[in-house]
Amino acid sequence: MQLTGHTRPVTATTYHSYYHGRITYCGQTYQHWGVSAAHPWLPCGTRVRVSHRGRTLTVPITDRCDCASLDLSAGAAYRLGVPLDGIASVHISY
Repeated sequence: MQLTGHTRPVTATTYHSYYHGRITYCGQTYQHWGVSAAHPWLPCGTRVRVSHRGRTLTVPITDRCDCASLDLSAGAAYRLGVPLDGIASVHISY
């Protein structure tokens, strides 16, 4: 799915390493240090541009989460400077 121009602030968290190697809602194997994200309602395969403190990364939605925001893989969080054990305010474009 292409980016449509919608931008909004959300709270981002980081997936726990417990999920590494497990199958996601979208049928892919979760890679803890890969680049992916989970979102409560965006469709599987949607590419989301995530921005945090001057860093930007495009990540695919590969899973669902019961959070009200965005769960980032550790690899995506690290590249964006999001704390691996906390939360951060980010902007997403989709």
